[in-house]
Amino acid sequence: MKNLISTIAAIFMIVVLSLTSCTVGPQKIKIGVDVCSSCRMSIADNRFGAEIVTKKGKVYIFDDIHCLTGFMKANTIDNKEIKNTYFVDFNEPHDLIESGQAFLMKSTQLRSPMGGNIAAFSSQDQLNAASGKLSGEQVTLEGITK
Repeated sequence: MKNLISTIAAIFMIVVLSLTSCTVGPQKIKIGVDVCSSCRMSIADNRFGAEIVTKKGKVYIFDDIHCLTGFMKANTIDNKEIKNTYFVDFNEPHDLIESGQAFLMKSTQLRSPMGGNIAAFSSQDQLNAASGKLSGEQVTLEGITK
């Protein structure tokens, strides 16, 4: 009986640990380590970048929003399989913003890795502050993926 209880407890712990380790969400981008899922270049600039997380939990990392939009336009994966899209916060380079919460600005003065020249901000106020320093226009993900 003691062995049965120990076995059940061990199985329970394995199930609990495997369920808690399977998070479906964005991952921190590792500069100089991670590679863009589209252009295959090493991620080098921590102010730019994006991620796609699928419904199954697969994460695709991009060095530039331009690479993300090209990946989506090419239907590299079925867009119905995308759970969410995230952008690197230009002002907080290690933070990711859900695409629906991000404010995007396009400016040639941004000089992003692949020439998309789009930065993401976590608030309209932050975008406005950046617009005061860089000439650019506010854009949307829908507008740039058409």
